[in-house]
Amino acid sequence: VLGFPFIFRGALDVRATDINMEMKLAAAHALADLAKEDVPDSVLKAYGLDQLRFGPDYIIPKPLDARVLMWVAPAVAKAAMESGVARRELDLEAYLDELAARIGAGYQIMRSMQAKAKEAPKRVVFAEGEQPKIIRAAHALLSQGIATPILLGREAVIQAQCQELGLDSLPTVVDPNQSEKRRGYAQNFYEQRQRKGVTATLARDLMRQPNYFGPMMVKQGDADAFVSGLTYNYPEVLRPALQVVGSQPDRGKVSGVYLMLVQGRPYFFSDATVNIDPDAETLATIAINAADVAKRFDVEPRIAMLSFSNFGSTRHAQSEKVRQATEIVKARRPDLVVDGEMQADVAVVPELMAQHYPFSAVKDANVLIFPDLAAANTAYKLLNRLGGAETIGPILVGMGRPVHVLETGADVVDIVNVATLAVVDAQFNS
Repeated sequence: VLGFPFIFRGALDVRATDINMEMKLAAAHALADLAKEDVPDSVLKAYGLDQLRFGPDYIIPKPLDARVLMWVAPAVAKAAMESGVARRELDLEAYLDELAARIGAGYQIMRSMQAKAKEAPKRVVFAEGEQPKIIRAAHALLSQGIATPILLGREAVIQAQCQELGLDSLPTVVDPNQSEKRRGYAQNFYEQRQRKGVTATLARDLMRQPNYFGPMMVKQGDADAFVSGLTYNYPEVLRPALQVVGSQPDRGKVSGVYLMLVQGRPYFFSDATVNIDPDAETLATIAINAADVAKRFDVEPRIAMLSFSNFGSTRHAQSEKVRQATEIVKARRPDLVVDGEMQADVAVVPELMAQHYPFSAVKDANVLIFPDLAAANTAYKLLNRLGGAETIGPILVGMGRPVHVLETGADVVDIVNVATLAVVDAQFNS
Protein backbone atom coordinates (compact mmCIF):
# COMPACT_ATOMS: atom_id res chain seq x y z
CA VAL A 1 0.00 0.00 0.00
CA LEU A 2 2.81 2.46 0.87
CA GLY A 3 5.47 1.21 -1.54
CA PHE A 4 3.85 -0.06 -4.71
CA PRO A 5 1.90 3.00 -5.99
CA PHE A 6 4.53 5.57 -5.09
CA ILE A 7 7.56 3.59 -6.26
CA PHE A 8 5.84 3.12 -9.60
CA ARG A 9 4.82 6.80 -9.68
CA GLY A 10 8.44 7.89 -9.46
CA ALA A 11 9.63 5.16 -11.82
CA LEU A 12 7.04 5.96 -14.47
CA ASP A 13 7.61 9.70 -14.29
CA VAL A 14 11.30 9.28 -15.19
CA ARG A 15 10.51 6.41 -17.61
CA ALA A 16 12.82 4.07 -15.76
CA THR A 17 13.94 0.92 -17.59
CA ASP A 18 14.11 -0.98 -14.33
CA ILE A 19 13.19 -0.76 -10.66
CA ASN A 20 16.56 -1.40 -9.10
CA MET A 21 17.80 -1.78 -5.53
CA GLU A 22 18.81 1.87 -5.33
CA MET A 23 15.20 2.92 -6.02
CA LYS A 24 13.80 0.47 -3.45
CA LEU A 25 16.24 1.68 -0.82
CA ALA A 26 15.37 5.31 -1.61
CA ALA A 27 11.68 4.51 -1.04
CA ALA A 28 12.44 2.77 2.25
CA HIS A 29 14.56 5.68 3.51
CA ALA A 30 11.85 8.19 2.49
CA LEU A 31 9.21 6.26 4.42
CA ALA A 32 11.50 5.99 7.46
CA ASP A 33 12.20 9.74 7.40
CA LEU A 34 8.52 10.62 6.99
CA ALA A 35 7.57 8.42 9.95
CA LYS A 36 9.67 10.69 12.18
CA GLU A 37 7.80 13.83 11.07
CA ASP A 38 4.81 15.30 12.93
CA VAL A 39 1.62 13.50 11.86
CA PRO A 40 -1.10 15.75 10.32
CA ASP A 41 -4.39 16.18 12.17
CA SER A 42 -6.25 14.82 9.12
CA VAL A 43 -4.44 11.48 9.52
CA LEU A 44 -5.08 11.38 13.27
CA LYS A 45 -8.80 12.01 12.69
CA ALA A 46 -8.97 9.34 9.97
CA TYR A 47 -7.69 6.72 12.43
CA GLY A 48 -9.52 8.07 15.50
CA LEU A 49 -6.30 9.00 17.31
CA ASP A 50 -5.32 11.97 19.45
CA GLN A 51 -1.57 11.54 19.00
CA LEU A 52 0.82 9.47 16.94
CA ARG A 53 4.58 9.62 16.95
CA PHE A 54 7.54 7.52 15.92
CA GLY A 55 8.05 4.52 18.22
CA PRO A 56 7.22 0.84 18.69
CA ASP A 57 3.57 1.39 17.65
CA TYR A 58 4.33 3.64 14.67
CA ILE A 59 7.36 2.85 12.52
CA ILE A 60 5.98 3.57 9.03
CA PRO A 61 3.50 6.24 7.84
CA LYS A 62 -0.20 5.48 7.66
CA PRO A 63 -1.65 4.62 4.21
CA LEU A 64 -4.02 7.62 4.32
CA ASP A 65 -1.15 10.08 4.78
CA ALA A 66 -1.18 12.16 1.57
CA ARG A 67 2.42 13.25 2.19
CA VAL A 68 3.72 9.79 1.20
CA LEU A 69 3.39 10.79 -2.46
CA MET A 70 5.54 13.89 -1.89
CA TRP A 71 8.27 11.92 -0.09
CA VAL A 72 8.53 8.57 -1.87
CA ALA A 73 7.97 9.39 -5.56
CA PRO A 74 10.68 12.14 -5.72
CA ALA A 75 13.13 9.92 -3.81
CA VAL A 76 12.56 7.07 -6.26
CA ALA A 77 12.82 9.37 -9.27
CA LYS A 78 16.07 10.86 -7.95
CA ALA A 79 17.56 7.41 -7.32
CA ALA A 80 16.59 6.30 -10.83
CA MET A 81 18.30 9.30 -12.38
CA GLU A 82 21.43 8.86 -10.26
CA SER A 83 21.69 5.12 -10.92
CA GLY A 84 21.35 5.52 -14.69
CA VAL A 85 18.05 3.74 -15.34
CA ALA A 86 16.00 6.90 -16.01
CA ARG A 87 15.26 7.80 -19.62
CA ARG A 88 13.90 11.20 -18.62
CA GLU A 89 15.63 13.81 -16.46
CA LEU A 90 13.43 15.80 -14.08
CA ASP A 91 13.87 19.08 -12.26
CA LEU A 92 13.00 17.81 -8.79
CA GLU A 93 11.53 21.11 -7.56
CA ALA A 94 9.26 21.30 -10.61
CA TYR A 95 8.40 17.64 -10.09
CA LEU A 96 7.36 18.36 -6.49
CA ASP A 97 5.07 21.12 -7.79
CA GLU A 98 3.55 18.62 -10.22
CA LEU A 99 2.96 16.09 -7.44
CA ALA A 100 1.45 18.80 -5.22
CA ALA A 101 -1.11 19.49 -7.94
CA ARG A 102 -2.11 15.81 -7.83
CA ILE A 103 -2.89 16.12 -4.11
CA GLY A 104 -5.05 19.19 -4.64
CA ALA A 105 -5.12 22.82 -5.73
CA GLY A 106 -4.89 24.05 -2.14
CA TYR A 107 -1.76 22.02 -1.47
CA GLN A 108 -0.21 23.32 -4.68
CA ILE A 109 -1.04 26.97 -3.95
CA MET A 110 0.29 26.82 -0.40
CA ARG A 111 3.49 25.13 -1.63
CA SER A 112 3.95 28.16 -3.90
CA MET A 113 3.35 30.56 -1.01
CA GLN A 114 5.76 28.60 1.18
CA ALA A 115 8.42 28.98 -1.51
CA LYS A 116 7.89 32.75 -1.37
CA ALA A 117 8.10 32.72 2.43
CA LYS A 118 11.36 30.74 2.37
CA GLU A 119 13.02 33.44 0.25
CA ALA A 120 13.05 35.75 3.29
CA PRO A 121 11.68 34.09 6.45
CA LYS A 122 10.21 36.42 9.08
CA ARG A 123 9.66 36.30 12.84
CA VAL A 124 6.09 35.22 13.60
CA VAL A 125 4.86 35.56 17.19
CA PHE A 126 2.04 33.26 18.37
CA ALA A 127 -0.21 34.33 21.24
CA GLU A 128 -1.18 30.78 22.27
CA GLY A 129 2.33 29.40 22.59
CA GLU A 130 1.44 26.75 25.18
CA GLN A 131 -1.12 25.05 22.93
CA PRO A 132 0.12 21.73 21.44
CA LYS A 133 -1.17 22.57 17.95
CA ILE A 134 0.73 25.87 17.97
CA ILE A 135 3.90 24.13 19.15
CA ARG A 136 3.59 21.51 16.40
CA ALA A 137 3.00 24.22 13.79
CA ALA A 138 5.99 26.20 15.10
CA HIS A 139 8.17 23.10 14.77
CA ALA A 140 7.02 22.64 11.15
CA LEU A 141 7.64 26.31 10.29
CA LEU A 142 11.11 26.22 11.81
CA SER A 143 12.20 22.88 10.34
CA GLN A 144 10.97 23.82 6.84
CA GLY A 145 12.59 27.26 6.92
CA ILE A 146 9.29 29.10 6.42
CA ALA A 147 9.46 31.33 9.50
CA THR A 148 11.18 31.94 12.81
CA PRO A 149 8.40 31.26 15.35
CA ILE A 150 8.20 33.02 18.72
CA LEU A 151 5.88 31.43 21.26
CA LEU A 152 4.27 33.48 24.03
CA GLY A 153 3.88 31.54 27.25
CA ARG A 154 5.70 29.92 30.14
CA GLU A 155 8.94 28.31 29.02
CA ALA A 156 8.65 25.36 31.42
CA VAL A 157 5.16 24.53 30.14
CA ILE A 158 6.21 24.80 26.49
CA GLN A 159 9.33 22.74 27.10
CA ALA A 160 7.25 20.00 28.74
CA GLN A 161 4.84 20.05 25.80
CA CYS A 162 7.73 19.68 23.35
CA GLN A 163 8.97 16.63 25.24
CA GLU A 164 5.47 15.15 25.34
CA LEU A 165 5.11 15.69 21.57
CA GLY A 166 8.52 14.20 20.88
CA LEU A 167 9.87 17.38 19.29
CA ASP A 168 13.63 17.78 19.53
CA SER A 169 13.85 21.57 19.13
CA LEU A 170 12.45 24.34 21.32
CA PRO A 171 11.37 27.52 19.50
CA THR A 172 12.08 30.96 20.95
CA VAL A 173 9.83 31.50 23.97
CA VAL A 174 8.81 34.84 25.50
CA ASP A 175 6.77 35.05 28.69
CA PRO A 176 4.87 38.38 28.76
CA ASN A 177 4.73 38.25 32.56
CA GLN A 178 8.51 37.89 32.84
CA SER A 179 9.65 39.96 29.88
CA GLU A 180 11.84 42.97 30.61
CA LYS A 181 10.20 44.73 27.66
CA ARG A 182 6.69 44.64 29.09
CA ARG A 183 7.08 47.91 31.01
CA GLY A 184 8.31 49.74 27.91
CA TYR A 185 5.49 48.27 25.83
CA ALA A 186 2.99 49.39 28.47
CA GLN A 187 4.34 52.95 28.46
CA ASN A 188 4.15 53.08 24.67
CA PHE A 189 0.57 51.80 24.71
CA TYR A 190 -0.41 54.25 27.46
CA GLU A 191 0.95 57.21 25.47
CA GLN A 192 -0.90 55.96 22.40
CA ARG A 193 -4.26 55.40 24.13
CA GLN A 194 -4.25 57.79 27.12
CA ARG A 195 -6.98 59.93 25.58
CA LYS A 196 -9.07 56.84 24.81
CA GLY A 197 -9.63 55.65 28.37
CA VAL A 198 -6.37 53.78 28.99
CA THR A 199 -4.59 54.57 32.25
CA ALA A 200 -0.96 53.68 32.99
CA THR A 201 -2.11 50.93 35.37
CA LEU A 202 -4.50 49.47 32.78
CA ALA A 203 -1.77 49.55 30.13
CA ARG A 204 0.55 47.54 32.39
CA ASP A 205 -2.20 45.00 33.05
CA LEU A 206 -3.12 44.68 29.36
CA MET A 207 0.50 43.99 28.38
CA ARG A 208 0.32 40.79 30.40
CA GLN A 209 -2.21 39.52 27.85
CA PRO A 210 -0.72 37.81 24.76
CA ASN A 211 -3.20 39.48 22.39
CA TYR A 212 -1.82 42.87 23.43
CA PHE A 213 1.80 41.89 24.04
CA GLY A 214 2.18 40.11 20.67
CA PRO A 215 0.99 42.97 18.43
CA MET A 216 3.15 45.37 20.47
CA MET A 217 6.17 43.16 19.70
CA VAL A 218 5.39 43.63 16.01
CA LYS A 219 4.83 47.36 16.37
CA GLN A 220 8.13 47.80 18.23
CA GLY A 221 10.08 45.76 15.69
CA ASP A 222 10.71 42.75 17.96
CA ALA A 223 8.67 40.51 15.62
CA ASP A 224 7.43 40.78 12.04
CA ALA A 225 3.94 39.26 12.25
CA PHE A 226 1.40 38.20 14.87
CA VAL A 227 -0.92 35.16 14.77
CA SER A 228 -3.66 34.27 17.26
CA GLY A 229 -7.19 32.85 17.42
CA LEU A 230 -6.90 29.11 18.01
CA THR A 231 -8.67 29.40 21.38
CA TYR A 232 -10.24 32.86 20.98
CA ASN A 233 -13.24 34.31 19.18
CA TYR A 234 -12.36 36.56 16.26
CA PRO A 235 -13.14 39.89 17.97
CA GLU A 236 -10.99 38.92 20.97
CA VAL A 237 -7.97 38.97 18.67
CA LEU A 238 -8.93 41.75 16.28
CA ARG A 239 -9.92 44.37 18.86
CA PRO A 240 -6.59 44.44 20.77
CA ALA A 241 -4.62 44.30 17.52
CA LEU A 242 -6.49 47.32 16.15
CA GLN A 243 -5.85 49.22 19.37
CA VAL A 244 -2.11 48.48 19.16
CA VAL A 245 -1.22 48.62 15.45
CA GLY A 246 -4.33 50.20 13.91
CA SER A 247 -5.18 50.03 10.23
CA GLN A 248 -3.17 51.12 7.20
CA PRO A 249 -3.68 54.88 6.66
CA ASP A 250 -4.18 54.49 2.90
CA ARG A 251 -6.93 51.89 3.40
CA GLY A 252 -8.72 53.05 6.53
CA LYS A 253 -10.68 49.82 6.88
CA VAL A 254 -9.68 46.27 7.72
CA SER A 255 -11.39 43.35 6.01
CA GLY A 256 -11.15 39.57 5.76
CA VAL A 257 -10.71 37.42 2.66
CA TYR A 258 -11.11 33.67 2.10
CA LEU A 259 -9.48 31.93 -0.84
CA MET A 260 -11.97 29.30 -2.02
CA LEU A 261 -10.75 26.56 -4.35
CA VAL A 262 -13.70 25.24 -6.34
CA GLN A 263 -12.89 22.37 -8.70
CA GLY A 264 -9.32 23.59 -8.73
CA ARG A 265 -10.21 27.21 -9.56
CA PRO A 266 -9.44 30.06 -7.15
CA TYR A 267 -12.13 32.48 -5.96
CA PHE A 268 -11.64 35.21 -3.34
CA PHE A 269 -14.64 35.84 -1.03
CA SER A 270 -14.93 39.02 1.04
CA ASP A 271 -15.79 40.25 3.63
CA ALA A 272 -16.61 37.17 5.70
CA THR A 273 -15.03 38.15 9.03
CA VAL A 274 -14.87 41.85 9.95
CA ASN A 275 -17.42 44.37 8.59
CA ILE A 276 -20.98 43.37 9.49
CA ASP A 277 -22.97 45.92 7.46
CA PRO A 278 -20.55 47.99 5.34
CA ASP A 279 -21.59 51.22 3.65
CA ALA A 280 -20.64 51.95 0.04
CA GLU A 281 -17.24 53.44 0.93
CA THR A 282 -16.34 50.49 3.15
CA LEU A 283 -17.56 48.01 0.52
CA ALA A 284 -15.29 49.67 -2.02
CA THR A 285 -12.31 49.30 0.34
CA ILE A 286 -13.21 45.64 0.88
CA ALA A 287 -13.12 45.10 -2.89
CA ILE A 288 -9.72 46.80 -3.26
CA ASN A 289 -8.31 44.82 -0.33
CA ALA A 290 -9.50 41.54 -1.84
CA ALA A 291 -8.07 42.42 -5.26
CA ASP A 292 -4.68 43.10 -3.72
CA VAL A 293 -4.78 39.71 -1.96
CA ALA A 294 -5.54 38.00 -5.29
CA LYS A 295 -2.47 39.62 -6.82
CA ARG A 296 -0.27 38.24 -4.03
CA PHE A 297 -1.43 34.80 -5.11
CA ASP A 298 -0.44 35.69 -8.70
CA VAL A 299 -4.10 35.84 -9.74
CA GLU A 300 -5.29 38.72 -11.93
CA PRO A 301 -8.44 39.96 -10.16
CA ARG A 302 -11.80 40.25 -11.91
CA ILE A 303 -14.12 41.77 -9.32
CA ALA A 304 -17.87 41.21 -9.12
CA MET A 305 -19.85 43.36 -6.70
CA LEU A 306 -22.67 41.02 -5.69
CA SER A 307 -26.31 41.79 -4.99
CA PHE A 308 -29.81 40.40 -5.63
CA SER A 309 -30.05 42.82 -8.59
CA ASN A 310 -28.41 42.83 -12.03
CA PHE A 311 -27.30 46.28 -13.18
CA GLY A 312 -30.35 48.14 -11.87
CA SER A 313 -32.94 45.42 -12.46
CA THR A 314 -34.28 45.79 -8.90
CA ARG A 315 -34.28 49.23 -7.33
CA HIS A 316 -33.57 49.10 -3.60
CA ALA A 317 -31.30 50.82 -1.09
CA GLN A 318 -29.22 47.65 -0.74
CA SER A 319 -28.58 47.22 -4.47
CA GLU A 320 -27.95 50.96 -4.80
CA LYS A 321 -25.26 50.69 -2.10
CA VAL A 322 -23.46 48.03 -4.14
CA ARG A 323 -23.77 50.08 -7.34
CA GLN A 324 -22.26 53.10 -5.58
CA ALA A 325 -19.44 50.99 -4.19
CA THR A 326 -18.66 49.80 -7.72
CA GLU A 327 -18.31 53.38 -8.94
CA ILE A 328 -16.07 54.25 -5.99
CA VAL A 329 -13.73 51.33 -6.80
CA LYS A 330 -13.56 52.42 -10.43
CA ALA A 331 -12.69 55.98 -9.40
CA ARG A 332 -10.10 54.98 -6.76
CA ARG A 333 -8.47 52.14 -8.67
CA PRO A 334 -8.96 52.51 -12.44
CA ASP A 335 -6.38 49.72 -12.91
CA LEU A 336 -8.82 47.13 -11.54
CA VAL A 337 -11.42 45.25 -13.59
CA VAL A 338 -14.67 45.59 -11.63
CA ASP A 339 -18.39 45.70 -12.32
CA GLY A 340 -21.74 45.46 -10.57
CA GLU A 341 -24.15 45.26 -9.06
CA MET A 342 -24.80 41.69 -10.25
CA GLN A 343 -26.18 38.39 -9.04
CA ALA A 344 -23.79 35.58 -8.08
CA ASP A 345 -24.67 33.20 -10.91
CA VAL A 346 -24.18 35.90 -13.54
CA ALA A 347 -20.82 36.76 -11.98
CA VAL A 348 -19.35 33.26 -12.33
CA VAL A 349 -21.05 31.94 -15.48
CA PRO A 350 -19.55 33.71 -18.53
CA GLU A 351 -22.30 32.42 -20.83
CA LEU A 352 -25.01 34.10 -18.76
CA MET A 353 -23.10 37.36 -18.72
CA ALA A 354 -22.45 37.27 -22.46
CA GLN A 355 -26.09 36.46 -23.23
CA HIS A 356 -27.79 39.00 -20.99
CA TYR A 357 -25.20 41.68 -20.12
CA PRO A 358 -22.57 41.78 -22.89
CA PHE A 359 -21.61 45.33 -21.86
CA SER A 360 -20.16 44.19 -18.53
CA ALA A 361 -16.43 44.66 -17.98
CA VAL A 362 -16.33 41.43 -15.94
CA LYS A 363 -17.04 38.17 -17.76
CA ASP A 364 -15.82 35.47 -15.38
CA ALA A 365 -15.33 36.89 -11.89
CA ASN A 366 -12.79 35.44 -9.46
CA VAL A 367 -13.09 38.09 -6.70
CA LEU A 368 -16.60 38.05 -5.21
CA ILE A 369 -17.55 40.96 -2.96
CA PHE A 370 -20.67 40.27 -0.91
CA PRO A 371 -23.01 43.06 0.26
CA ASP A 372 -22.55 42.24 3.95
CA LEU A 373 -20.80 39.88 6.35
CA ALA A 374 -23.81 37.57 6.76
CA ALA A 375 -23.93 36.81 3.05
CA ALA A 376 -20.18 36.26 2.70
CA ASN A 377 -19.81 34.17 5.85
CA THR A 378 -22.79 31.98 4.98
CA ALA A 379 -21.65 31.51 1.37
CA TYR A 380 -18.09 30.41 2.16
CA LYS A 381 -19.20 27.98 4.87
CA LEU A 382 -21.89 26.37 2.71
CA LEU A 383 -19.51 26.07 -0.23
CA ASN A 384 -16.91 24.47 2.02
CA ARG A 385 -19.25 22.07 3.84
CA LEU A 386 -21.74 21.15 1.12
CA GLY A 387 -19.80 21.92 -2.04
CA GLY A 388 -16.49 20.43 -0.95
CA ALA A 389 -14.50 23.57 -1.72
CA GLU A 390 -11.05 23.91 -0.18
CA THR A 391 -10.65 26.96 2.05
CA ILE A 392 -7.52 28.99 2.74
CA GLY A 393 -7.82 31.77 5.31
CA PRO A 394 -9.06 33.91 6.81
CA ILE A 395 -6.62 36.45 5.39
CA LEU A 396 -6.78 39.75 7.27
CA VAL A 397 -6.10 42.78 5.07
CA GLY A 398 -5.51 46.43 5.90
CA MET A 399 -3.87 46.15 9.34
CA GLY A 400 -1.16 48.65 10.22
CA ARG A 401 1.22 45.72 10.76
CA PRO A 402 0.93 42.05 9.72
CA VAL A 403 -1.69 40.48 12.02
CA HIS A 404 -3.60 37.31 11.14
CA VAL A 405 -6.40 35.51 12.92
CA LEU A 406 -6.83 31.73 13.03
CA GLU A 407 -10.17 30.00 12.94
CA THR A 408 -11.06 28.68 16.39
CA GLY A 409 -9.84 25.09 16.70
CA ALA A 410 -7.81 25.22 13.47
CA ASP A 411 -5.75 22.16 12.49
CA VAL A 412 -1.94 22.32 12.45
CA VAL A 413 -1.82 22.53 8.65
CA ASP A 414 -4.17 25.55 8.77
CA ILE A 415 -1.95 27.23 11.37
CA VAL A 416 1.09 26.65 9.15
CA ASN A 417 -0.82 28.07 6.18
CA VAL A 418 -1.88 31.24 8.03
CA ALA A 419 1.65 31.72 9.38
CA THR A 420 2.99 31.32 5.83
CA LEU A 421 0.61 34.02 4.62
CA ALA A 422 1.73 36.20 7.54
CA VAL A 423 5.36 35.85 6.42
CA VAL A 424 4.49 36.82 2.84
CA ASP A 425 2.44 39.73 4.19
CA ALA A 426 5.44 40.87 6.25
CA GLN A 427 7.71 40.59 3.19
CA PHE A 428 5.26 42.68 1.19
CA ASN A 429 5.08 45.37 3.88
CA SER A 430 8.78 45.46 4.79
